[in-house]
Amino acid sequence: MNDLTLAINEKLSELERYQSFLQTQIDIRKKYEAALKDFVRPDFDLEKMFQSNMQSFEHTYPDIHNAFINYQLTRFELHMDDGNVNIYDTEKRISLYKQDVYQDSHVQYLGFKEKPVVLSNKFSVREKVNDRFIHSQFLNKLAIKLKEQNELKKNNYLPKVMPSLMLMGVGCGYHIHSLLKEHIVKKLYIYEPHLDLLYLSLFLTDWADIFELLNVHNTELHFSVGEFDTELGINKEVESVFQRFGRFFSGYSFLYKHYHDDYLDRVTKQLSLQFVGNILGFGFYDDAILSIENFSKNFDVPFLRPDSLDELKNIPVYLIANGPSLDKDIQWLMEHQNNAIIISCGTALSALHKYGLKPDFHCEMERCQITHDVLASFYDKDFFNGVTLLALNTVLPSVFAMFENKVQGVKWGEASSKLFVQGLGLQVKPALLVNCNPTVSNCALAFCEKIGFTDIALFGVDMGYKSKQHHSKSSVYYKGDQDSGLYTHKAKYKLKANFDADALVETDEIFKYSHAVLERTLAQNPHLKVKNCSDGAYVEGAKPTQADSLVSTLIENKASLISNIAETIKSSEAYTSDAFVALHNDVSLFLDLCDLFIEQLSGKPASIDAALGLLDEQLRRLSSLHNTTISYFDEILRGTILHTHSMLINSLYSHCDETLALGNYYKSAKIVCEYLEAIKEDYFARFGDGLFRV
Repeated sequence: MNDLTLAINEKLSELERYQSFLQTQIDIRKKYEAALKDFVRPDFDLEKMFQSNMQSFEHTYPDIHNAFINYQLTRFELHMDDGNVNIYDTEKRISLYKQDVYQDSHVQYLGFKEKPVVLSNKFSVREKVNDRFIHSQFLNKLAIKLKEQNELKKNNYLPKVMPSLMLMGVGCGYHIHSLLKEHIVKKLYIYEPHLDLLYLSLFLTDWADIFELLNVHNTELHFSVGEFDTELGINKEVESVFQRFGRFFSGYSFLYKHYHDDYLDRVTKQLSLQFVGNILGFGFYDDAILSIENFSKNFDVPFLRPDSLDELKNIPVYLIANGPSLDKDIQWLMEHQNNAIIISCGTALSALHKYGLKPDFHCEMERCQITHDVLASFYDKDFFNGVTLLALNTVLPSVFAMFENKVQGVKWGEASSKLFVQGLGLQVKPALLVNCNPTVSNCALAFCEKIGFTDIALFGVDMGYKSKQHHSKSSVYYKGDQDSGLYTHKAKYKLKANFDADALVETDEIFKYSHAVLERTLAQNPHLKVKNCSDGAYVEGAKPTQADSLVSTLIENKASLISNIAETIKSSEAYTSDAFVALHNDVSLFLDLCDLFIEQLSGKPASIDAALGLLDEQLRRLSSLHNTTISYFDEILRGTILHTHSMLINSLYSHCDETLALGNYYKSAKIVCEYLEAIKEDYFARFGDGLFRV
């Protein structure tokens, strides 16, 4: 398909979307014809409204105010159609609204009010909980309760109080005013890609009143204007915004797209597809405890030095993960293994073992027993010897024991890491790693960046699959051609392919989240020169590169170089586990915090607004512990609070009748209280009576 054909097809597709939008507007207008009879079109002096709004923006968003001083329109302008004001698109030569800005905005709001778009997380019910995690047991109880509640829910409705709303498109702005006059929004994200439209809205809508309404209801607002560098940019921004809002608010959020625009349509679609990622990577209580137990026993393992080595920046690295495309490139890697430093990721080591390709470094990040068991299933002392393990401080001690040479990197954002760093005082800290989950590919890239490697080629970092094959067929995921059953093929999403812009790669939630973290890492570290040789998903910031087009030359004395690097990256500092004594000293404070949360959740809230306020307050209380000696409580409980609060928000909106919805919430909250009681019992057993030893 040539470029001209692609352009024509895209244009036709855009016209079809526009016609569909217009037809929807016509249908909505017919449906609410009677309501329009009582509609009173706003009547005010446009210039005076502009001046009033400019004053409001000067106090609220001074950057926007400054941008609009002597502003010149580039694409959109105000027009009068049959005596009614409209916005005209000079580029497309069409009016933005079918009739006029006010009536069209009003009927659209009425349509949204009746059938709102809701983005909510799906919490699956497990028939049997096989692990011993407290979290799994109680989250499953919550999921069962939520399923029962939702079975009686006929459809979505627009409540008086919304937990969060993403308003895509300001346009004339009147729909925002209409909505906020009748509804309270706790967390509000407003996005307008075209600065022209936001400027024109200052003539057409009372922003001063909008800001006042938001202020009265203590709404937290994030305003975003302009096109993103890539269409995926909105996902990264919204993720960041909900980090500040409180990520559990994304458990049940409303999405309102105002007008038809090809770019706005695309980014809104991207956002709705990717929004589920906001709830991933939470962690949970048992996970935090496991990280403490593992790390407390790993102090015999050398730590990664804090400063990167500049002399390594031009040494090529092949970072090998276990995606299905590894099988395609393995022969090339075998032939060029002496031309780069080879780092294997997780289960890719099982495939490389079968192929007979020994990596120089191997990376692991998971803290559970399964990591040890997988490595043990193909353990070969001769093969493992000479390979330096790069692993997080939270990994099982038995995993470190399998490798003669090893280095641990401290994963930031863990309770164990927070305890350790707080106890260092003035002692020099080792390297602290970020963006190192959810998959080992993320972890390995974080290690590379911290060590000082910048010339990195990715192999088998597919982040999805093009067929039923989900990993390398030579890895532990397969027995010959038969799937071993270690991985459940559960693709729900699609990502753009690396080598074919028209193709798509199927993926699941974890790989999709991992893909987003990879892109975030590359965006935050532009000094990394990464080439993506994987025949999987395209990764923004990594250049698509076929393996046979890589410049590959022999590294002289590679064995000596590897040996030198393996020693040089180790910190010379000696560290102890003394800081973990704080766990015993602070037990009563931790139990008091749990008791407070239990007491708050045990009462019946007076309203949905009050319930949302309580959930928000609990998360902010955890945040308030930052910069205190018990800040690690946040890492221990945050994942649990985020998960359970996400589910409680769903309970709050499980029925259109507020009294019945609050009843459902109260029943779910009782399960959360039971969960916190179980945490208290477990925590005291571990740290309160001295059974835990560091």
